[in-house]
Amino acid sequence: MGIEEMSAYDQAAWQASMDAVYESRTKRRVPAQAREFAERVSQAASSGYDAMPMRDQAEWVMEKAFDGAMAVTFRPALRSVRPTAMINRAQERHPEIGELSDLRSLSLADCDKLRRSRAGLTVATAAEGGGSSLAVTGAEIATTVSGGTTAAVAFAAIAADTTATMAAMGRAIGTVASTYGYDVRDPEEELFALGVMSLASAGTLTGKTSAMASLSRLTQQMMRQATWRQMRRNVLVKAIDSTYKALGFKLTRRKLAQTVPVAGVLLNASVNAGLVNQTFKQAEAVYRLRFLSQKYGIDPAEWRREQAEDPSDNEGVVRADEELERVMEMTRSEEASRISGSRPPGPVRESLESS
Repeated sequence: MGIEEMSAYDQAAWQASMDAVYESRTKRRVPAQAREFAERVSQAASSGYDAMPMRDQAEWVMEKAFDGAMAVTFRPALRSVRPTAMINRAQERHPEIGELSDLRSLSLADCDKLRRSRAGLTVATAAEGGGSSLAVTGAEIATTVSGGTTAAVAFAAIAADTTATMAAMGRAIGTVASTYGYDVRDPEEELFALGVMSLASAGTLTGKTSAMASLSRLTQQMMRQATWRQMRRNVLVKAIDSTYKALGFKLTRRKLAQTVPVAGVLLNASVNAGLVNQTFKQAEAVYRLRFLSQKYGIDPAEWRREQAEDPSDNEGVVRADEELERVMEMTRSEEASRISGSRPPGPVRESLESS
């Protein structure tokens, strides 16, 4: 089967989901002059982090902040979405549903009717963002912070704000995933959820294209059941942790590069809420595509769209599939060196020693 064999509803949903991932809503709704101004601000923010004083200290604080944040914030947020709640909700219309994966036997239209509102979580995230960003932006650090202790506190506050936002994004993804029969408590689904988060945090079309290609490849790997069964759990856990940390670094650097000290609180609250709202939308698009791909036997490669490389785009998209491959290669090298009694190659050894 394929897209041509889909029902009219499913074909429309497929196209709408692809558009939601790739369509540039900013260009459609924002006047040209405003777009140009936003692009200049974005470029300034991209270089702002590199030029920021005490950047090395910021890196150290982020490293410490994200080391344990996965276990105490993000993973509990993912797991706060209880499968039993979605099962009970589905059983009101479909009493044959016994476990979460049974939802995938329903039609997409039936699953769409189970969708929950994203308004509550978005508002809560805005409140968290406003409370944790009081005049602590990259510009303020650059102009008002001179003491190392004060800088460390500022960096830690921004990192804490990022972990809270990522937890809300994870809760949003978990909510959407359960609607279509996917349980983010499973390690492979947790890694997929982080891939969705990377897509949601991509700010350019080139970034979205790269993140979506990564999700497509990751899904293809997950479909090769034999490969996944052979993969040891600790490898997957390491890949999850490294992907989470890479995303945390990316989002924190973005916050540190903001140049709006006066409007810091309100802007950060708005940015956080907007990011969670965007996460909901992107998650719905991706999980609907995945649901339909599985139902109709469509290769996830169909999710990809060709996009010319933009040399000026230095967004640095986090690719979950590449993080997984990197950890697998590190593990293979470590095991080979253990068997031979030699040390692994330099770059691999340095990665292992720092992980």
